[in-house]
Amino acid sequence: MKIAHVLRRISFADWGGTEQVVWNLAKAQARAGHAVRIFATDALCKVPREEREGLEIVRFPCIYPWWPMPRRVADALDRKGGNPFVPGLGKALRGWKPDVIHCHAMGRIAELCIRTAEATGAKSVISLHGGAANVPVAEATELRAPTRHRLPWGKLAETALRWKRRVPEGADGIVCVGEDEAEHWKKRHPRVLWLPNGVDVVRFGGQSSAVDCSRLQSNGKPFRVLCVARIDRQKDQMALVEALGRNPSMHLCLVGPVTQPDYKAELEARARDLGAAERLAFAGPYPADSAELAAEYRAADAFALASRHEPFGIAVLEAWAAGVPVAASTAGGLGRLLEAHPGAALPFAPGDAAGLDAALLRIATDAEWRASAVAAGQAAAREYGWGSLAEKLGAFYGSLRK
Repeated sequence: MKIAHVLRRISFADWGGTEQVVWNLAKAQARAGHAVRIFATDALCKVPREEREGLEIVRFPCIYPWWPMPRRVADALDRKGGNPFVPGLGKALRGWKPDVIHCHAMGRIAELCIRTAEATGAKSVISLHGGAANVPVAEATELRAPTRHRLPWGKLAETALRWKRRVPEGADGIVCVGEDEAEHWKKRHPRVLWLPNGVDVVRFGGQSSAVDCSRLQSNGKPFRVLCVARIDRQKDQMALVEALGRNPSMHLCLVGPVTQPDYKAELEARARDLGAAERLAFAGPYPADSAELAAEYRAADAFALASRHEPFGIAVLEAWAAGVPVAASTAGGLGRLLEAHPGAALPFAPGDAAGLDAALLRIATDAEWRASAVAAGQAAAREYGWGSLAEKLGAFYGSLRK
């Protein structure tokens, strides 16, 4: 089978969850004998064509259809949001003639993929990675902020092209990372697959469950808390920075690309106000499959993810695989993941400072719970291997009718 994966961007120097999912699924499909190629825009990476680990990646310049469009606004849209036209993408897909066009973006890119699949007889699949069924209003408003008060000439172009705005309903199949989102779309589309994110258990390895953690109230050994997520208000790293002020032995490492530079500045300023700047570190983003990321997990005493909105929470799988005790919010699909594996993590409600502190304190002081949770987490991680997920996805491709 020839499979084309299409996504908004893929930059190995500026990695995110969607890129990680697509990359690992594509590698697993290629190992299974399929012909796989990745198509993307050149957002954050201007290399037009490259090959890594036997997979070819082709990138195309994109056009954000608002006027005026200064470079600083285009740069912001490259990092988060944006709904570009991608000249050349459709022609490249038609030339390669895939059996499946699997799109991991929405908007105009997805519409182009659906139209190209119809023209070539390919099956079209849209993956929903961002939890669009339950994105908070404030976050949706923030995504649209860079284009506010600009002329949206793209709508005129869509009218001229007779585009129908049928995303994702017009695709032959819909794949959802979040279970709640899958339930939402099953009411509106006959072919929907819930496919959670995966993890490379071998890569992250498992550390000992007998981590010697000091009490959060002590002035002894630092209690090292890790959060792996893009620096973005959605992920609510501010909740973790606030915890630094309440817990003087806590050290916090934030790993991930900066999608909102102003938010990073707010985190740094708040840490200074709390007298905790020396206990806050930013690391990464690390390239895909980097040894540095696995090393960050091995150095951590606890992993914390305080997201206000989360379709799944792939970093929790990584922490489980690495044998790191986990405290995580119950936001969206992340809450579903924690419910599916009781005893593997300590949940707390989004924005619940007392719940976060209680979870970190138990990780630091309850050795018996810690050992049990680490074992449960490592067992849970083994259920999410990329190979088995790729098999489920392949079966879903085969079930689609043209």
